[in-house]
Amino acid sequence: MRKEILFSPGPTNVPADILLEGAKRTIHHRTGEFAGILKTLTAPLKKVFGTDGDVFILTSSGTGAMEAAVANFVSRDDEVLVLNIGAFGKRWVNILKIHGLNPEVIEYPWGKTFNLNEVREKIKNKTYKAVFCQLSETSTGTVNDIKSLGEILPEETLLIVDAVSGLLSDEFQMDNWKVDVCASGSQKGFMMPPGLAFIAVKKDLEYLKNPSSFYFSLDSAKKSLNKGQTPWTPAVNLLYQLVKSLKMIEEEGTDNIMKRHKQLAKITRFAVKEMGLELFSSSPSNGVTAVKVPDGIDGTLMLENISNKYGVRFANGQGEYKGKIFRVAHMGYVNVPDVLMALSCLWLGLNEAGAKIDSSAIAKTLDSIKNAAI
Repeated sequence: MRKEILFSPGPTNVPADILLEGAKRTIHHRTGEFAGILKTLTAPLKKVFGTDGDVFILTSSGTGAMEAAVANFVSRDDEVLVLNIGAFGKRWVNILKIHGLNPEVIEYPWGKTFNLNEVREKIKNKTYKAVFCQLSETSTGTVNDIKSLGEILPEETLLIVDAVSGLLSDEFQMDNWKVDVCASGSQKGFMMPPGLAFIAVKKDLEYLKNPSSFYFSLDSAKKSLNKGQTPWTPAVNLLYQLVKSLKMIEEEGTDNIMKRHKQLAKITRFAVKEMGLELFSSSPSNGVTAVKVPDGIDGTLMLENISNKYGVRFANGQGEYKGKIFRVAHMGYVNVPDVLMALSCLWLGLNEAGAKIDSSAIAKTLDSIKNAAI
């Protein structure tokens, strides 16, 4: 029997209680029953984002919410700036270009966060309509200082953040941090299957009346939301699952969720360092840890072996870092025993790949947990 457990940064593991919600009867979406479901989601979603503004639910992956942010808040003649620290920073660039913009980009080496002083210098000489960046860059496990970025941007510049992998793993306070628009998705911290995206918008922020997208028009979404509807056919059964997800999040409490993710991140980093491995990110996120593959080891082959033999799915590096780094996700439906099991399988996989790492790394990790050191 083969049982795979996901330690990749999306999709993540889904609790059985949430999966079962998806098996309920599919209802028609132009009904009062559906409007009631949509209404129950409003307050808890706002709480997760930390906003008094609108939160729209889209039937798409998180990239759909990113594209909606571009389509509804910037036009082709606008000056915009992208802080690119990895694959998903590059995604902002690609989306903006598809919509006819020519973004300025400050590009940083993968594994590094943006430099606030460089951003300060950039905004001294030009007023940008928007700055785009990530809360957590999934490709490198790097968290950005969104709070400080919000403090230095002029009021007329929109701060648009991709929090697809960062939300519910890394601290995020949308309104308090002066974030204007935030995109996220269902398949990571929300502990759900893929298929829903969320876009949160600061209160009273105006949408373009002629957005560069028909399907992702937030003006249409706002008019529908006021009637308890969505403009297009929604993923009804995924919304059942979202109701359950938000109840579970409320029961645990967002403060406790943050503490859990911080502890899981600390355990993972302690263990990989004890194994003699090197972290890839200079500013590690709480949701995913990126680790350099030891010299002489085929990282891709090692990860496939761990998955095939032990049923633990870690994520490979992306782009030029494929086979050179691997990513251990500890976001969503994950606890301490899960992470310890994954780390043990990582140790086995590394040794089978020829790394020859002493088993004391796992023992030291257990001792540190027992002594409340991590």
